[in-house]
Amino acid sequence: MSDMLKIVIATLTQKAGLPAASVTPTATLAQAGVDSMAIAVLSMVLEDDHGLVITETDLSANSTIADLAAFIERHQAANP
Repeated sequence: MSDMLKIVIATLTQKAGLPAASVTPTATLAQAGVDSMAIAVLSMVLEDDHGLVITETDLSANSTIADLAAFIERHQAANP
C-alpha cells in the first residue's frame, strides 16, 4: 500500500469520519461513503499537511479509493 493511499484512507476514516470497513482500496467512492464533505476534508488536509492544491472536482472524478490515491500521487509528481 502506497504512502498516499495510507494518507487518503486515514484522512477519510479519522478526519472525515467514514467507517474504516468501507474505506478500502478497491471500494468505489460511493461504496466508501465519500460525499462532498469528505472530499472537502481530504482537499483541506492535502493542502494543509502536504502543500497540494487539488480541486474538489478533480478529487471527486476518481472511481475508487486506490484511483484517488494514484491521481494525487500523479498530481504531486507533476507539481513538486
